[in-house]
Amino acid sequence: MTLRMQLTLTVALLFLLAFAGMSAISVDNARRYLAEQLASHAQDTATSLGLSLSPPMKRNDLPTMTSMVDAIFDRGYYREITVRSIRGETLIRRNLVVKVEGVPAWFVNLVSIDTPREEALVMSGWRQAAVVEVRSHPGYAYRQLWRNSTDELAWFAVLASVTLILGSIAMHFMLRSLRAVEKQANAISARDYQIQDRLPWTKDLRRVVEVMNRMSAKVRQNFEEQQKLAEMLRAESYLDPVTGIGNRRHFDVQMASLIHSHEEFYSGALFLVALAGFGDYNGKAGFEAGDTLLRDVAGVLKTIAEGMKGAVLARFRGANFVFLAPDVGSIDIESIADQLIEKLGPLIPRDRQWKEGALHVGIALFEKGMSASSLLSEVDMALRSAQSRGPLGWSRFEGKLAIGEVRGAGFWRELLEKSIGTGNIGLQFQKVIGKEGIVHHEVLLRMAHEGELLNAGVFMPMAESLGYAGRLDRLVVSRMLELLGRYKNEKFAINLSAISVAEADFVGWLEEKLAGVGRDAARLSFEFSEYDVARHASGVAKMIARIGRFGCGFGVDHCGRGFSSFGYLGFLKIDYLKIDGSYVRNIDSDRGNQFLVQAISSIAHGVDIRVFAEAVETGAERDILPQLHVDGFQGYLIGKPSSLD
Repeated sequence: MTLRMQLTLTVALLFLLAFAGMSAISVDNARRYLAEQLASHAQDTATSLGLSLSPPMKRNDLPTMTSMVDAIFDRGYYREITVRSIRGETLIRRNLVVKVEGVPAWFVNLVSIDTPREEALVMSGWRQAAVVEVRSHPGYAYRQLWRNSTDELAWFAVLASVTLILGSIAMHFMLRSLRAVEKQANAISARDYQIQDRLPWTKDLRRVVEVMNRMSAKVRQNFEEQQKLAEMLRAESYLDPVTGIGNRRHFDVQMASLIHSHEEFYSGALFLVALAGFGDYNGKAGFEAGDTLLRDVAGVLKTIAEGMKGAVLARFRGANFVFLAPDVGSIDIESIADQLIEKLGPLIPRDRQWKEGALHVGIALFEKGMSASSLLSEVDMALRSAQSRGPLGWSRFEGKLAIGEVRGAGFWRELLEKSIGTGNIGLQFQKVIGKEGIVHHEVLLRMAHEGELLNAGVFMPMAESLGYAGRLDRLVVSRMLELLGRYKNEKFAINLSAISVAEADFVGWLEEKLAGVGRDAARLSFEFSEYDVARHASGVAKMIARIGRFGCGFGVDHCGRGFSSFGYLGFLKIDYLKIDGSYVRNIDSDRGNQFLVQAISSIAHGVDIRVFAEAVETGAERDILPQLHVDGFQGYLIGKPSSLD
């Protein structure tokens, strides 16, 4: 029951009690007054009648006496008139059955009005001859009392109605601040730290609002401090302080994670950019000039890498930079290499302090199964080849062809069109384990080709670039909605591409589909990569707001892979996040990552977001994670992707 209703009922009850008390007093006073009036009326009549009957009594004229009594009794104001001789003999007796018209019987029974018997003497000369006894009829008194009571009730009803209406209006304005406080509290729970600018004039409510404002500001401050702490820890561990891009450790961790990823990284290219002679330039021109040059180079590399999902950019050592671009083909590699030479070349100072044309790029191609050391060895040989060919050049390691060269855009377009058109896709599932058991199964897309199932990491980048991502997402969602009825007790998480979220009609289509499965929709969660969230936060937030009414969950995977701010945790209404495998790998022996994961967990738990770890592959990794407040795990140690059957 709301406070407003409680106050209204309390006021109404107080009014009712006040009315009942006042009515009881008023009715009792009126009853006693009317009883006194009836007694006075009976006494006056008895006295008058006694005087009137004295002459005929002296003559012993009973008929005249009877006529006189009848004349008075017939007026209807009397209940009983009796004339008795002085010896007690009844000479005349008239009585009337008490019938009160126009008054409810329950009221007559509830309110008793006494009608006392009043007496007067009838004289015969100087001798007392008889006694007249008169009792007034209470009907008039009851009617008067009933009329007064109903009038009071009517006035009370009017007064109570007006009071309740005015009181309700007053409470509406007085309690508006409490409703605002409720809204503010709900907003804080939903990670929206509102501050009320309008303070109520009531002192007590004003204090409540001021306390809520302080609490909201404090929660926001705590969240921002935790967020900054986590970002500071990540920056200290993985960010190059001069250029603002990743450092060598960041590159090594990310490359190791991608190479060992069983789902995401299938092919790509590693670019090694080297500025020869930077040491001499740094010594002659000064450290400030050298740092400025390094920042300019990093800025160009960030511009080129921007928009490449999963790209890893880092300062390798000295004036060498590495750029790992997943899922690029031969044409893309050449285009990127030409851009690097074209945009970085003009940055090299043209003076005696710098060796002319001392910019080279080495390129090595990655395919599944390669080791990090092999890839680095090949890119180093490619760089040496570029340096041997002259100034401002690039070279690619020619030991093999990348899969992107063998299977070009035409191949992928034909395969995707055929697979989507025929529905020739497969689904595998990898479970996420929490304290309560299986949290959900992540849905992993597969595509059949020449007798093998291709992981999504093989074809999804090309599907996104060719415009097939939205159609694939629809196909996966439709297939899963069909399977919900088969697996009654299981929950599933579906990865969605940001391209789908950006489509004008995709969210509407998804709403229609979810409405068709009723309550089963609550067994689905939808995941977005942190890369997509950072670049399409508004679209993701709008989708969550529209789809959330079906009870679906929402999550962010690969949390922390890039250097995106964790600020989205404060406003995006997600239910869980998955920490990227690059932080989980060997975390049992990496104190820096332990601090970082614990910081991310603290931020997430502070806004009611659960934290799961990706790519858990050893018992030591699994055992350390609960100590860092991680809520669950996913990885080959927990379970490989497979059919639910």
